[in-house]
Amino acid sequence: MKTQTKRKTQTKTQFVAITNDVQLTNQEVEKAYTLMAQKATSLLTKFDVNKFRTYCEIEHTKNEQNTNLVKEFLCYFFNITLSMSPKDGKFYIFIDLGQEALEKFGSNLTNQLLRYCYEVTQSNDNTSGIEYAIRINFLPAEQLHNFFYRRIAEGETDYVSIFVVEQQPS
Repeated sequence: MKTQTKRKTQTKTQFVAITNDVQLTNQEVEKAYTLMAQKATSLLTKFDVNKFRTYCEIEHTKNEQNTNLVKEFLCYFFNITLSMSPKDGKFYIFIDLGQEALEKFGSNLTNQLLRYCYEVTQSNDNTSGIEYAIRINFLPAEQLHNFFYRRIAEGETDYVSIFVVEQQPS
């Protein structure tokens, strides 16, 4: 006769315990994200066309459907997303670069943004710092543009704000 033993099953939750160290690191990553979004905004001022100077800020924490996304900056050229890993509670910054922008406008805009992103996440004291946090992706134009146009067409909500920066004279 076989005996049955009951196995204990672990209950998985969407919450992860965040240590004080992780919380402090997340604050640094969020500060870097904010600086990156400000730099991205400033890069848009040189364009003549409103479409190229338009961007969205998305505050995902105000949207109950998004559990891992925190904040997002979205424009015609790139998407910068601050998200939290459900595994360890650490913040990460995903930078999605549009392929068409590179082909149409060259690499100068993208290079300026990336140089700055690496600068604000660089460790200057030989510690690991927040260098781990950046993830770069190249997206086909239609994927990035469809997301951008959909956000613009849906308009502002409780968690999406749309802006057009003023053009700076050359």
